[in-house]
Parts: sequence; structure tokens; C-alpha cells
Amino acid sequence: MVGFSELVEDMDEQIMSSLGDAVGQYLDGVSGRLHCGIELIIDRNLQQSGPDGVFLTDAVGITCRRAALGCVARGGVFIVGPTRYLVEEIIADDGHMVTAACQVQP
Repeated sequence: MVGFSELVEDMDEQIMSSLGDAVGQYLDGVSGRLHCGIELIIDRNLQQSGPDGVFLTDAVGITCRRAALGCVARGGVFIVGPTRYLVEEIIADDGHMVTAACQVQP
């Protein structure tokens, strides 16, 4: 019998395969460890809520499966081709998927 956790794992895989934009790398800002082959969802023109309502930012939202990395933290860097995205803050983490607001590094 298939358990709930296996069903969630299958759902996460299907989400990434259908919505994923790129396969990239993640460089941990603390340990310096490089994680390769991570499926990523990249959201440009990220919207954030503030005291004056919802507004567009120049940040890029990057979502990945928590199981692929274990931890995403401020100071880490996602690398997609020649582009590097510096993690500014974690804006969503449900234990399965984590979304980070990132700035493109020149």
C-alpha cells in the first residue's frame, strides 16, 4: 500500500517536471558545498506584500524541492547557466518546496 509521504513525493516530482524552468546548481553560503542537478522554478517580477499592498520587486523567486537540498539559506547562490542568483531571504517553505527571493549577481 502506498503511503501519504510517497504520494506527496510523487506530486512534488510532477510539479517540478511540469512547472520547472531550469536545472541548476546551488552553492551553500556557509559550507561552500555545491549541489548539482537541481530542478528549479524561476519567477521573475516577483510580487511581495508590504504596508501599502502588493508591489513588484526586482527580486527573482526561485523554488526547489527541499529534498534536493535539505537547506536553502541567505547567502547561498543558485547558478543557472552563466547567471548567479544570490539568496536574500526565504519567502515560503512548506517542508516540501522552498522559495527564496534572490537578486541577480552581475
